[in-house]
Amino acid sequence: MKARTLFSHVPSLFLSIARKSLCITTISMLAIFCCSAVLLACPVYNPSTGHWYTIVSSGNDGSWGNAENNAIALNGHLVTINDSAEETWLRDIFGGTTKFWIGFNDAEIEGNWVWSSDEAVTYTNWAPGEPNNCTPPPIGEDYAVLNWGSNGAWNDWDHQRPDYYHIDGIAEYTPVPVPSTCLLFLLSILGMAGMKRKVWKA
Repeated sequence: MKARTLFSHVPSLFLSIARKSLCITTISMLAIFCCSAVLLACPVYNPSTGHWYTIVSSGNDGSWGNAENNAIALNGHLVTINDSAEETWLRDIFGGTTKFWIGFNDAEIEGNWVWSSDEAVTYTNWAPGEPNNCTPPPIGEDYAVLNWGSNGAWNDWDHQRPDYYHIDGIAEYTPVPVPSTCLLFLLSILGMAGMKRKVWKA
């Protein structure tokens, strides 16, 4: 009886520690995502694509390159828009008037527009007369912007243009999974605690 009384609290202790660990891990991950200087909005999940989306900073100069690098840091790229449904979803979530950098660009070869994610080009929504590669800068305009016109129409633009004003980008990504060893460790603690609790009750 004494031994049982002495150790009966152990399963509850393990369970409590495991639950607290899971809560702390979850809260910490949310804090990192939502309070990061890179992210300007909490991530939103799109069940149709299975990906997460958020607004990423384009840095002090507002460049497409900075926004893309911040998207890469999240294990993704600036958003790839594969069809009108995805574009409508993006505008519903992030707004239909605010301009954002997207992953479409012809930085490598002028006129050859590609997605930074290397996905196939299956959809475009250029505003009338775009892209026109207007200068300055001398290199023209190599990066696409969402919401330039009505219905989310796109324009080619560059942060070096005299008419540029600061915009940020929309990132599309798949979060880096929590290491499986950590999950297995926490699950094993929960399982052991549950089994011990049943044994003591019996």
